[in-house]
Amino acid sequence: MAAATQVGADGVEFDVWLTGDKYLIVNHDRTVGGRSIPATRRVDLASEAQLASLDEVLTAAGSLQINVEIKSTRSAPYNLSVARDVAAFLDSSRMSSQCLVSSFSLAICDEVRRVSPERRVGWLVERRPATFVLEQVASHRLTSAHFPFSRLNDSVAHEARRRGIDVHAWTPNLARDIERMLELEVTAVITDDVELARELRDRLGPSGR
Repeated sequence: MAAATQVGADGVEFDVWLTGDKYLIVNHDRTVGGRSIPATRRVDLASEAQLASLDEVLTAAGSLQINVEIKSTRSAPYNLSVARDVAAFLDSSRMSSQCLVSSFSLAICDEVRRVSPERRVGWLVERRPATFVLEQVASHRLTSAHFPFSRLNDSVAHEARRRGIDVHAWTPNLARDIERMLELEVTAVITDDVELARELRDRLGPSGR
């Protein structure tokens, strides 16, 4: 979080898991030191690596916008449980208004919205047809669609705007790709090269986001 602030990011995206004893922790992978996070107690995971809780990461984020991605598993009960816990936790947080939740699982997205009807929620997709994605986002009453940048073009951006759906593009890192996303006026560009993205946004002027 400190590094993101230092390079001038507007926001951050990270992944959250629910441990076997119901603690929300931040980690990209499903495992820590070969142990499954959903099946392991937090204290046992902490013996393998230094871990941050969701609360600690939110506090460290300060004024940054926050995209909390909920990772799904093949276990529907786990997926719904982590969705409920994340939604309830964010609703009780003083950082609540800065937080958006995203997931590749529509069921998780739906459960977050059920628990937290005002929460911004985005569906993460990879290879699904854009028209289908936007239809699903609208019918499930989600707020954003999170596409790989290579799937975005003028028609997709136009249709999203027509439907009032925010578009988040991941993860362009080359100047030409970032610039194209800015030209499409997507809502958010998720990139590993924040400094380059800011430089290009400043060059494009008011239309760059």
